Amino acid sequence: IMPILFTHRHILRATIEFQTPFLVAAGRDNDFADAVFVADANGLPMIPGTSLAGVLRSAMKAYVQDPLQIQRIFGYQQGSDGQGSRLNVSCALIHNAKNKPVEGLQPPIRNDEVLATAQNPLIRDHVRIHHRGAADAASHGKFDEMAVCAGHRFTFELEMVSDGQAQAMQDWETLLQVLRLPYLRIGGKTRRGFGAFKFVRLQQRTFDLRRDFDDYQRHPVELSKPSVVLEELTFQLEKMPFKHIEVRMKPKGYWMIGGGADREDQTGNADMAPFRDMRIVWEQDQGKVQRDIAVIPAASIKGALAHRTAFHYNAMVGNFIEISDDPNKLYEYTGENNPAVQQLFGFSKNESDGRKGRVVIDDIYLAKEPPQQLVHHVGIDR
Repeated sequence: IMPILFTHRHILRATIEFQTPFLVAAGRDNDFADAVFVADANGLPMIPGTSLAGVLRSAMKAYVQDPLQIQRIFGYQQGSDGQGSRLNVSCALIHNAKNKPVEGLQPPIRNDEVLATAQNPLIRDHVRIHHRGAADAASHGKFDEMAVCAGHRFTFELEMVSDGQAQAMQDWETLLQVLRLPYLRIGGKTRRGFGAFKFVRLQQRTFDLRRDFDDYQRHPVELSKPSVVLEELTFQLEKMPFKHIEVRMKPKGYWMIGGGADREDQTGNADMAPFRDMRIVWEQDQGKVQRDIAVIPAASIKGALAHRTAFHYNAMVGNFIEISDDPNKLYEYTGENNPAVQQLFGFSKNESDGRKGRVVIDDIYLAKEPPQQLVHHVGIDR
């Protein structure tokens, strides 16, 4: 058997900017939130290479027809037979306010508001809703997450080794096509608004080490150092057969998607106020923090749509409350157990049984501050 000579190196360096918050969870909580982001030694958010590789592999499974192509790129293990991955994926490093990736141990952050915001983002509160449309307190209905706010930039790198043959070149091109997919998201909670991003800069090159070895040596390993041997790459998002729905709504009265937080401003002191967040904006490669922005979270939109989807599906197929005297039977037709909700919005029964939804919704950041009114209420006892 002739050994395969990996004479080629395919390199892509990418800088992305998140359009919505994202959360690559560390699998633990802290004193402030039930879920926190993965952080580096500086306490700054980072995206592990394993997470990026998992996102790419999952997207490729849904995109390509040939499973052998996935095995060639990402490797496989089947009993005693297997192959290592030919794709190396770096961690994604966050950018500072000067638009430079932060690499290595840093001194205490004092004068960089972009990094300071990344270390201490706002906490997002969530409430699980049961079949009656109220908080599901029995199943820990209230929980919160410390997600990285929108606007932060990250840089990562892909490097694939190959023999330079036509099949390998096609594998690399397919990987670049997967990056073009409009539904690609990073992190968890992607079906309720998290993880949407855009490419700010892409550089790539294929090195034939038999003639390009000197240039390959000049390519820096550090992501914080610019590369003078890579070539700029531009591409449009892949045109896929997806349905895009845009709904324009005008409230007929007061409305609030609340974060449950107190707020004091020119309208007065309120015990509950609409949810607000912050994000990073970039002007001429300088990052600034935009604070106190009114946000309509995708989680709130998804929750309302899923609840009404279950209602209308049950009405259409005749699943009415009179079908059973057993209250527990109602759960078979509501929430994640409802067939229509499962098909559109996904479900998670346990650690091994579940599926992500088909509907993708993003957070809405209101460009203009909406008019506000302090509304007084009186709590009545029994």
